[in-house]
Amino acid sequence: MTGSGNQDDSSALNRLLRPASVALVGATDDAVMAQTPASIVDLDDVETFLVNPRRPTVYGRPTVESLTSIGRPVDAVFSLLSAERTADLAEEAADLRCGGLVAIASGFAEMGAAGEALQQRLVDAARRANMAVVGPNGVGYIHVQRGLEMTFLPRFERRRGGVSVVAHSGALLEAFAASAWRPGGVGLNYLVSAGNEAVTDLADYLDFLVDDPDTTVIVLAMEKIRRPDAFFAAARRARTAGKPVVAVKLGRSERSRAMARSHTGTITGDSWTYEVALRQAGIALARDVDEAVDRVQFLEQLPPDKWSAVKGLAVLTGTGGFASLAVDLAKEEGVDVPDVPRLNEWVGEVVPGAEFANPLDATGFVVSQPEIWNRVLDLYATAPEFDAYVYLSQFAGWDLRSRRFGDAFAELASRTSKPCFVSSLAGTAGAWVDEYRSQQGVGVGNGTRSTLLGLATMARHVRTRADAAVQPASTVPVVARPASGWVDSDDGSMLTFADTMDLLQDFGIACAPFHIVGGDDDDELRPQFAGPFVVKLADVAHRTDIGAVLVAVPPSELRAAVEKMRAIAAEHSLPSTVVIQPMLESTGEVFLGLTGRSELGPLVAFGIGGVFVEVVRRIGGRMAPLSAADAGELLAEFDDLKVMSGVRGQPAWDRVALQSLLEAAGRLAAAGRDWIDTMDINPLLITANGPVAVDAACFPLQD
Repeated sequence: MTGSGNQDDSSALNRLLRPASVALVGATDDAVMAQTPASIVDLDDVETFLVNPRRPTVYGRPTVESLTSIGRPVDAVFSLLSAERTADLAEEAADLRCGGLVAIASGFAEMGAAGEALQQRLVDAARRANMAVVGPNGVGYIHVQRGLEMTFLPRFERRRGGVSVVAHSGALLEAFAASAWRPGGVGLNYLVSAGNEAVTDLADYLDFLVDDPDTTVIVLAMEKIRRPDAFFAAARRARTAGKPVVAVKLGRSERSRAMARSHTGTITGDSWTYEVALRQAGIALARDVDEAVDRVQFLEQLPPDKWSAVKGLAVLTGTGGFASLAVDLAKEEGVDVPDVPRLNEWVGEVVPGAEFANPLDATGFVVSQPEIWNRVLDLYATAPEFDAYVYLSQFAGWDLRSRRFGDAFAELASRTSKPCFVSSLAGTAGAWVDEYRSQQGVGVGNGTRSTLLGLATMARHVRTRADAAVQPASTVPVVARPASGWVDSDDGSMLTFADTMDLLQDFGIACAPFHIVGGDDDDELRPQFAGPFVVKLADVAHRTDIGAVLVAVPPSELRAAVEKMRAIAAEHSLPSTVVIQPMLESTGEVFLGLTGRSELGPLVAFGIGGVFVEVVRRIGGRMAPLSAADAGELLAEFDDLKVMSGVRGQPAWDRVALQSLLEAAGRLAAAGRDWIDTMDINPLLITANGPVAVDAACFPLQD
């Protein structure tokens, strides 16, 4: 549980979410919020106590005056009381060593100082007794498999299944269940409202669900991750256990951050960081509740041994328009719909008017010749090019005329180990279509895009490497913040150019030669490398904005160039140190940025184009430290640009060297997690000798 670090945390949460005994506190017969939990008293596998000192009976059963009067601790305490009385109840429950508390009241930390004091009382009580707490300021939880309704939400239709959902916002649970209740749809297990996460947080719930035998797929609707290391450790366990995780990130618009002084700060923000980290951990992203249901639908409907990498999807339909649309959408979602030329001639002969075998437009001809449909299915079932099949049709409630074609396709599922799917072309399928799922194991989708989202998510889960993870920064030893070498630049305190370049080289990042000019001695104007030169102010963040960079300076003009730089420094009241570097030949440039402390930990940002990256905003990233596989996958995100493979006769970039560069940057970001705010290594030139850092600016965290 949040910040407690006790070894018994999992058992406390287990008692709360799998209780053998429950105390309902504050329930009355006429209270609207007490109507749903009334069903708990009828469960055979839960011993229920009704606590109300003012009512002799509730739900037609006798009450007790207090938790204490029960005479022994219960596993789960469900509070229907106000915030202040819930804090009192938490202290009583802690004294009795109850397993945990479900607190639905608002009026805690979300309400300011007075609420924060109440929440602290709750936290103190829970930690003293190692209690788990669902909430406060939530709607409780539902264990659908058991019919355990520890919530005030109205009862809603649901199918029991393998998807468990944890959401910070309680309303999202109801919305998810509403979206899931459709033909095919999604079967549910746990629905948990995390609320304020005063004690038990997202990492705890994720860890619990990894071990829950009835949970096959996990959905998280999150505002923030409070304990990144614990969360990503639980995500690694989920990946190892083969349990897909899909996340809806709330509040994706960029938050204001005082990081405009660097490229890294302006192109990366909290939203981008979450996207990078979650994907790196093997967690799929959904933009809203409906999309989350779309993405998990087939992972829940089909057993894991039927999950497919979908490297060859056969698309069968009776309408040319939707055949084309399906291919377009499949391309957008990254689903492989291969052309199979060897089948084209056969299809053209058997189905007049059909030009392609995949996607197959069976046309209206098949409606009058159903035996041809069976021949098509027989052929496709054995085609090695296909590893999954989807049949798109109207499948509306009124569309019973074409049911025989759906029945024939569903029968295909019994003749192949490959997964089969049916879907309405658009909208919601008729209820009768759900029989294909429940009776024949066929995945049932609703709408072409929805279905392809589900297939894409299944494919990505199967294809994602088993060791996908965000590694804790603590695996890299901390490097101390330099005691000296700091200057006041145009963007505040920054590490000097020379010290920054030395730091890069200490971590194995190659840097261009440089010569610092600090005085007026002639010896200071004699770098140990040949010209022409680049001359610039060394310790200025935005030197190009004030013309403080000169390129292609011949040796004869070196003194004049240095004096010009000093004049600019004096004009703008900036540090006057000048640096001289050789002009380097390159075949391209990249941007490399890092931060030691984002909301989720240290990270590395990478882009092609160097100084233009902020304009183009094509940026990739990984949390630090990076494994070799992480670095390779980050580079692969830019393969579509064809730049690294060499353009206009230029040699291909050294990917091995770039991968090593990214790993080194990851080590630096992790090592500097206690003091590096942002660092730009920009530009970083691609030379014949590999990537070389020409410039870098390092800013510290503000005290």
